[in-house]
Amino acid sequence: MKRPAGIPNSIFQGIRHFLKYKKHIYAAPLFFLTAAGCIILIAVLVYNRFFSVSGEAVQMDLDQSSYDFSDTVIVIDPGHGGKDPGATSASGVTEDVIVFSVAQSLKEALEDAGAQVILTRSEDEFASLDQRKVDGDLFISLHSDAMDDPAVSGFTTYYTHPEQKAFAESINHALDRRSYFHNRGVHSMNYQVTWQLDYPAVLVELGYLSNAVDDMVLNKTRYQNMMVKGIVEGIDDYLN
Repeated sequence: MKRPAGIPNSIFQGIRHFLKYKKHIYAAPLFFLTAAGCIILIAVLVYNRFFSVSGEAVQMDLDQSSYDFSDTVIVIDPGHGGKDPGATSASGVTEDVIVFSVAQSLKEALEDAGAQVILTRSEDEFASLDQRKVDGDLFISLHSDAMDDPAVSGFTTYYTHPEQKAFAESINHALDRRSYFHNRGVHSMNYQVTWQLDYPAVLVELGYLSNAVDDMVLNKTRYQNMMVKGIVEGIDDYLN
């Protein structure tokens, strides 16, 4: 180890002695600091790759795909709304805001594919469960739940009647191709918004806002657009 110019020899020798004979003092902290730095760097790179990129690129990818939903009436039901905000996320954003954002993007994508789209509520409107009974060809109710256990994560697809199961499976399978979350599967449940309809209808829990990771990701435009693309692909798989 050569002494750099400008550093007194006594100081240089002291540093050299410390580095050579005191490794037990600095080696472990240096290792953990280096490992922590690498973890932070990887986390930043992953965040920038998946969550910080503008949703514009994803939307362009969606527009480039060829879908034809002409003569198909699709009802999109953004859960809750108005006086009923639904679940509150760990970051303070309510369920009704998140699902309406997804619903608006989904509406635009489906209309671009030629579908007639009906929203069961406007942005700040409350619609009762009875009011959500709307005639159509396909029905999709969007939600993002919260649980007492913050460890619960993932997306889930529900249906009620046996004739709705195939549609639910198509939506679930397509979302599984797009989502970062654990696929909690397809389940039969007597939710009013699906059992009161006699045509293909599903309720999708896009994630769990009580989970910090689900909350962060669901609030990202890019991820919302990925879910939109998954739902559009699921519709296309079912119809074709």
